[in-house]
Amino acid sequence: MTLRLLLTFILAASLSGCTSSTSIAQENRNPLVASRYGDMQADTLANLFISKDPVTQQPGMKDLIEKKIDEAKTISTNARQLQQNGLMGLFIGIKEGVQGYALLLEKTLYFSSDFETKPGLNLHVYLTNAVDPRDVTFPDKTAIDLGEIQSAYGAQQYTLPGNTKPESYRTVVLWDTVLKRSYSFSQLSKQAGLEQAQ
Repeated sequence: MTLRLLLTFILAASLSGCTSSTSIAQENRNPLVASRYGDMQADTLANLFISKDPVTQQPGMKDLIEKKIDEAKTISTNARQLQQNGLMGLFIGIKEGVQGYALLLEKTLYFSSDFETKPGLNLHVYLTNAVDPRDVTFPDKTAIDLGEIQSAYGAQQYTLPGNTKPESYRTVVLWDTVLKRSYSFSQLSKQAGLEQAQ
């Protein structure tokens, strides 16, 4: 991440009124979160002009808001470019309901901010070469365990082991190691030309 991009995240957080700009900057390191954040911030600020909010008439505010809208759009654009460089997929439920996206970018697996799954007894995040985990005895010999799920709700990220070749993995699987069952999976692919996730 460039210093300029990091400063953009911090400035955006300061306008939002958040007490911890570092927190937002850290969350926006996840490209799935950053694209949503930038879009929503730009939209929220643009609506100040659309609704003719009196704050836009205060000295210096019009220029500041326009600058922050441009910065928010840059956050979204940069995040979507990063998404284009990775492999992404929508989570599909098997036995349990799930929603959200997964993005594999270099050696990091990201979940989107709208990710949600039913909690398990010991739900783990796996990567596998198998396109559909229902077609193999899971966990298959190519599956790697990235550890217990960090949360049943919201954005999160997992680092792949050092010797892992991310390009050889095609599917994320949420597997309960106690119940011995798959909760859901996400088939990863290039997203060129498609609408990107939030």
